[in-house]
Amino acid sequence: MKDKVVTRAIVREFGHIRDVLQLENVAQHALAQGDARVKMVYATINPSDIITISGAYRSRITVPFVPGFEGVGVIEHSPQGSQLPVGQRVLPIGSMGNWQTYKDTRPEWCFTLPDFISDRQAVNSYVNPMTALLMLTEALDNKPGQRILINAANSAIGKMLIRLANNMGLTPIAVVRKPENVDIFDDCRLESVLNSSDPAFPQALAAVKRSGGVEAIFDCIGGDESLVFAEMLNFGGQFIHYGLLSGKPVPPQFWRSRPDIRFMNFHLRQWVHSQEKSAVQNKIDQVMGLIQRGVVHTEIATEYSLENIADAVEAALTHSSKGKILIRL
Repeated sequence: MKDKVVTRAIVREFGHIRDVLQLENVAQHALAQGDARVKMVYATINPSDIITISGAYRSRITVPFVPGFEGVGVIEHSPQGSQLPVGQRVLPIGSMGNWQTYKDTRPEWCFTLPDFISDRQAVNSYVNPMTALLMLTEALDNKPGQRILINAANSAIGKMLIRLANNMGLTPIAVVRKPENVDIFDDCRLESVLNSSDPAFPQALAAVKRSGGVEAIFDCIGGDESLVFAEMLNFGGQFIHYGLLSGKPVPPQFWRSRPDIRFMNFHLRQWVHSQEKSAVQNKIDQVMGLIQRGVVHTEIATEYSLENIADAVEAALTHSSKGKILIRL
């Protein structure tokens, strides 16, 4: 196989993404026996990418590495017997490394896509939709009409959780941090939208508690706010924690004050790595069906070429545009 040049973003030391992300061109190495080679088409920038680059998970990640948990590409080379034909569109998941023009990976980590999904839809079909679907169907003891609270509800995954909850017949309450985000849920069914920056927020939470509380909370913030939201949970309720936007862990006082709470740290990676390939493909197929029906939708702000990844990162950090930032590879 003739060598090609691979353009990739690489991190050689942990730190702020603006400071440590570099772009380089390297000669493509020989493909390891049994691996598939994927010509990448698109990748995304997710909060999980930025958090990983910062060093939050350095106990299990070593530098240097190519970031990017989410991407879509086309099989360029497939080992014999893998049942992945050349030209097959795939999601190469299970590892980082999607911010590059070619990704070598094991064929068992390449998941197929239906023809009705575009590349721009497909690249957004893994991290947020899969996490939202799995939390609602695998982590949550869901019951029709169940009242749930979702914080950072204006985020991409927050809105997905709401739409999926609507589809399942659950009753969501949304929490946002800024007044301008209160009125962005016209396409969703919500019991209420609470603004945590409103001086009346404590009274609003107290009203929720008086009217029956909630059975579950989906938290992607962490920190001391966890203590506030825990008070909304009914006895034995579920607290599903899946992100750390505050940069601070759930404090020990959380468990001392509410030992009855069923707490779960949900990590998409852990679920995916614990399942057979057929089970993961089945969930991906479910996500594709939800996208086709319009239940799951990702707003795309704009796209940048990999050569302009610094601009893409800046757009993702400053939230100057609504929607996801794509990297064209």
